[in-house]
Amino acid sequence: MITRKIAIIVLGVFVLLITGCADRQEEADRLQEEVESMESDTVADTAAESVRQAQPTDSPSTAGSAIPPADEPVRTMPQRPESAGYTVQVASCEDQNYAMYLVDLYTERGYEPWVTSYVQDGQQYYRVRLGIFTSRSEADALREELKDKYSLDTWIDTN
Repeated sequence: MITRKIAIIVLGVFVLLITGCADRQEEADRLQEEVESMESDTVADTAAESVRQAQPTDSPSTAGSAIPPADEPVRTMPQRPESAGYTVQVASCEDQNYAMYLVDLYTERGYEPWVTSYVQDGQQYYRVRLGIFTSRSEADALREELKDKYSLDTWIDTN
């Protein structure tokens, strides 16, 4: 009889432990989903903020230089300089209007941007680049400047 009572008590404790663990696992799963949801919201908010920060303010020199609607005609893009050397590429984008926006933005910041285009898998891309340098170290210096000032992840290419 005593062994039966002990067995029932042990079984009861075991059931309570299992039930408690199941509840804890459900709580852990719910918390994980909340964290993932918050992380995705933070990424979306960060991306939206980056786009807002990249757009110029409404000062006299930048008024109206936001990205033009897709149906507006696109101005002529600055072409590659004749000289050869190293260049810093700041973007490659599918939208010609956005590439022109970047040209305006970097021109306002005091740089001399230019654009090349290429087709890959039937899609047209526009590369926005800055400078032509005779040495890799000059291009590296500009790359570091852009990283420090604007947190840009750029790369160096040869022209």
